[in-house]
Amino acid sequence: MNIDEYKATHQKYEQRTKQNLADLAKWAEQEALPWLWSELAGILGKKKIPPLMPHDAIRQGLQTTFADRERMPLRPNFYISHLTMLDAEVKKYCGAVSRFIAEPNPYAANATIYNLHGGLWTCLLDGIVLFEQAGHFLLNLSAAYGAWSRRVEHPFEIFAGAKQAVYGQFSGVAHDDRAPFVPIAVIRAAIEIRIRMAFGIYAYSDPRNDNMVPIDMRQLFEEIRNHLPKIEFAVDFHDVMKVYRWSNPYLHAGWRDFVWVPGYVLRFLHPLFADNRPTPDGGLALDGGIRMPRELWRTVRAAFDTSRATPLRLMPRELWLAIRGVFSRRRRNRQLILNSAEENHAACVFLD
Repeated sequence: MNIDEYKATHQKYEQRTKQNLADLAKWAEQEALPWLWSELAGILGKKKIPPLMPHDAIRQGLQTTFADRERMPLRPNFYISHLTMLDAEVKKYCGAVSRFIAEPNPYAANATIYNLHGGLWTCLLDGIVLFEQAGHFLLNLSAAYGAWSRRVEHPFEIFAGAKQAVYGQFSGVAHDDRAPFVPIAVIRAAIEIRIRMAFGIYAYSDPRNDNMVPIDMRQLFEEIRNHLPKIEFAVDFHDVMKVYRWSNPYLHAGWRDFVWVPGYVLRFLHPLFADNRPTPDGGLALDGGIRMPRELWRTVRAAFDTSRATPLRLMPRELWLAIRGVFSRRRRNRQLILNSAEENHAACVFLD
């Protein structure tokens, strides 16, 4: 198979019917994926390329800064990472198609065909965009695959995706076009709330005006990092931070990634949100993706309790002079009150 045959077969199954869905999934697993791996191996000058481990795909494939967008496409592992993700997502769709086809009376059949076909179709189409990028950056060949994709969301697309979340994709109230990138914003919110609920740290209240003063996630991440040897994360903490940073460019600038990335990230993060390991007492806990000693939970909260801050007058004079700009700010912040949190309601598992 060559690129023209790939495109022709892909186009052949464009119409969203049950038969086309079944044929598209069969072609994807049996022919398209093997060809994509073979083609990338050729681009990279290798005989064969194996998929990466999930954590390596996340670490070497997610772009978090402007510099990442410029530099990472120059590295071969960037493309191996994304083909690893594409492969996993396509196989996930194909598994769902197989179960759907085997069901004699599937629920919401037309909606299922629409969504499964659309997801599988766009993944396979975006794979050519990946190769177009690889040809440009690695081989200095422009338009070798004749593929292009818009890399920034329009605000209306985000707004329309929000309407789908409220009313449903097929309600007649919202547009039924797929919105595969809008969930990136939800992933970011899920990570933030997951971490905050585990440690019971959300915001300060200011008794002078009853305002809520948010606690920056960067501060919370930094404090957690100080105690990592004693905290168990079901997903490596640094990878969680990587995903969190990856979500920011979408949230702040509408940056799109390849269409398969949000789904792959969801599956990668799943153990953090739904742990299936036994707890110390032998039971199960949904929040077991984060585990720590009780005293450490108290220590992390104490670090944000301004009423327990060390008075600056007790610090050495040299240190005081070095941070006197911070001194005035901390005096103001000393009036702030950390949100209350009950230890027994923390969204984590205590190890003692």
